[in-house]
Amino acid sequence: MHIRTWFGIFTVAGDRINEVELFQKDPDSIIDRITGEPLLLRGKVAGVDLRDLAVEYGFVSSHEEYDLLLHDINIRLVKNKIAQALTQDRKIIAAVEAIDDIDRTANILAERLREWYMLFNGTDMQGSELARFILNSDEPDLKIMKSLASNLVGLYETRLSIEGYLKESMNSIAPNLTGIAGHTLGARLLSIAGGLEKLASMPSSTVQVIGANNALFKHLRGRATSPKHGLIFRHPLINTAPRRLRGKISRAVASKISLAARYDYYSGELKEDLLKELQAKVSDIKKRHKRQKSHI
Repeated sequence: MHIRTWFGIFTVAGDRINEVELFQKDPDSIIDRITGEPLLLRGKVAGVDLRDLAVEYGFVSSHEEYDLLLHDINIRLVKNKIAQALTQDRKIIAAVEAIDDIDRTANILAERLREWYMLFNGTDMQGSELARFILNSDEPDLKIMKSLASNLVGLYETRLSIEGYLKESMNSIAPNLTGIAGHTLGARLLSIAGGLEKLASMPSSTVQVIGANNALFKHLRGRATSPKHGLIFRHPLINTAPRRLRGKISRAVASKISLAARYDYYSGELKEDLLKELQAKVSDIKKRHKRQKSHI
């Protein structure tokens, strides 16, 4: 019987160890071996604790060295797992959440600055226009507002830099999804779905209503009709379409988004015809609708 531990292989017969093959005492090679196959990290072989066996067969010179080496191995394993969890789509999700936090904070600060400014000047200005005006103003009464205005401008600039990061990252990790939905909508779909893998595994009917939780719950309780679209309503092919056609166009867009996400996750191959196919499908829906209207 062979028992594979993190520092060697023991050949055991009953309660006797007949043969021992020690591994190289190199943390990197040990990590590679542990991640590649199940190895015993703690426990006993033939009734003897691994710690004692490592000293007895000369893998380490003392129990202290054994403890230090195993501690180092465990830390490296945890770091590897964390690094694997920090995939590119998780970084995109974090960026989307950061934008949402910035928007909430900026809206509160912008409204507070606007109300404060109107106490000194009846002119109604808002947002970045007001913040930059205050920063460039020499009026004594506005000096007290400059710190708040500076923070607000900083938030707007940070948002722009995160948007740039999203655009670059989405084109890299999900080029097909970005081609169909754009980097902003695509990133939000990834965020709500929980990642590219989860979005790729969703049926198009789920993609169609993702983000429409309240409307969907009302429908399930019998208080409303089934929602025709969720977050994908932001897609220009949907929000610019006649109201009667939005359901059909939403299904077409959701189908292509779902297909694009699968290409991105499973192959990474760029399919340049996806957007043209979607546009042709939407055009066909509109043409059929016009013919039906002309026959009425």
